[in-house]
Amino acid sequence: MKKAISLDVRLWIEGEDEPAHDFAQSTTKAVRDIIEAGAAKHPALTIEIRSIGERS
Repeated sequence: MKKAISLDVRLWIEGEDEPAHDFAQSTTKAVRDIIEAGAAKHPALTIEIRSIGERS
């Protein structure tokens, strides 16, 4: 039986960065990389990142 679910995930990310550097851009890429690495460990699941954005 095929199943699907939409999950809302909220992350708090902290780290050191240069003052003029775009922290949102670099952490968004890091989160995509982390999700893709985790997805590789579960090949039976199809994972689609629909959006990642900074919460205002």
